[in-house]
Amino acid sequence: MQKQTRFVIVGFDGLRPDSIENDMPVLAKFLNQSHRWTQYLASFPTETYVNHPSIFSGFKPGQHGIIANAYFDRRIDPDKAVFRGNRVDSIMAHESALNGVVSVPSLGDRLGAAGKTMRVICANSSGNTRLQHIHADRYDGHMNCCVHDLSLAIPACEREALQAKWGGGNPLSFPDFVGTEMVADIFFEYELPRGLADVTVLWIGEPDHSCDEFGINDEKTIAARKVADATFARIYDWWEREGKNSGVQLVTMSDHGHGEVSGHADLSALLREKGYNVVRGKDFSEGKAPDNYDIVMVGDYACGLWFKDPTAEKLADVRDILMASPDCGMIFSQPSTDAVEGLVEGTFSEALVFSDNERGPDLRVIYRDDPITGTITMEKSIDIGCSNHGGLLPQAIKSVLAIAGDQFNADEKIHEQPAGHDDFATTVMTILGLLDDENTLQPVPTARILTEAIKNEPVSETDHEYLQLTHGSFVQYLKRVHYHGHIYVREGARKV
Repeated sequence: MQKQTRFVIVGFDGLRPDSIENDMPVLAKFLNQSHRWTQYLASFPTETYVNHPSIFSGFKPGQHGIIANAYFDRRIDPDKAVFRGNRVDSIMAHESALNGVVSVPSLGDRLGAAGKTMRVICANSSGNTRLQHIHADRYDGHMNCCVHDLSLAIPACEREALQAKWGGGNPLSFPDFVGTEMVADIFFEYELPRGLADVTVLWIGEPDHSCDEFGINDEKTIAARKVADATFARIYDWWEREGKNSGVQLVTMSDHGHGEVSGHADLSALLREKGYNVVRGKDFSEGKAPDNYDIVMVGDYACGLWFKDPTAEKLADVRDILMASPDCGMIFSQPSTDAVEGLVEGTFSEALVFSDNERGPDLRVIYRDDPITGTITMEKSIDIGCSNHGGLLPQAIKSVLAIAGDQFNADEKIHEQPAGHDDFATTVMTILGLLDDENTLQPVPTARILTEAIKNEPVSETDHEYLQLTHGSFVQYLKRVHYHGHIYVREGARKV
């Protein structure tokens, strides 16, 4: 293989850093031999379809516009107004209506504009796969492929070639052993023989699939992590034999962690009891029209509330109803002139967690959770003992990042500096020369470059920030950290 700087990114969806040592010895070995970050932090909300656009663009959610796994957009026709990130048809409906569902150029777009290539092989939902490189059919040599539904692979030439060898793909099962192994099969049997792309994404849907179905430490989830590790072993072995000396930078990462479901509640029922006509986003499939309701509510742990008539009085009344419930954890609203408080008094500004956007809800509420135990309350869509993510638990925010390759030459291998997905993407794009040309696509990301792994340099000071907001007896807090001119969110919860 000719030496040329390329990236192979191996993702493990929903992998918590504390789940690796016992179940994933090969990944643990790679982490111990590579540059790794002990404070690698997901974006809020800590949901997959929010964080993947950050990983593959270099922007935070408030900038790229995917502000939840599912959300309501008032500008879209009512029958399509709920964005569902797991569905390609929903993504493309919003793409068409808004002239771009992801509001910024992606890594794939920048590679394509520079005459370079990116190919994605993913074992998540077909929608999530599409969000990793939504425009793969615009550029020669690019590919976007969900192993669970090859009929949705793009462009058409890739779809036809993949289907000729693997048929329709393998439907998602729990645990997703087949899908996990198929990611590597396509890599070895299809990608390597024709030559690597400049960026190859191999995204494994485990342990996230099994965590949601069975729980973080269920024996089936442990088995899913072990199969994911064995699959990574095939890739790591190839990299050690061939890739490392050919300019391939090997990345392992996760997009978010998980909290354990310990209780169920229903805040929409509470609002109905208080006289509000509430419709859930999932009910739109039944033909219900948003204009017939006071509030559209989307989400089952981190939830958005969009008001038909968002007067100050109604917003304040709903805030008080929610804050009086023991099941309410945190409340946010869109930014105001105040640096901490949002438009609704007593609520945190979404700007503090970098999720503020015109698509955003009038109020965003997180169900009650516990940062000490890592347990959460949510609606009944996931069973008690299983797990979910989306809020500001440290167990959901802390993620995995480790990189090895000849572009990462700093002596220190363990990095305690905070870092985020936008930093990672900006670093990749910088190394590949995608941000230093006069024709660079705009806007250009302003995240930091992970120079601590690239060269020896003095470590900057880290400042920790604690923000607390009180409204009546309701007290909520945020923990953030400032490093090298950038701010990262570490934790948030209702204070006991």
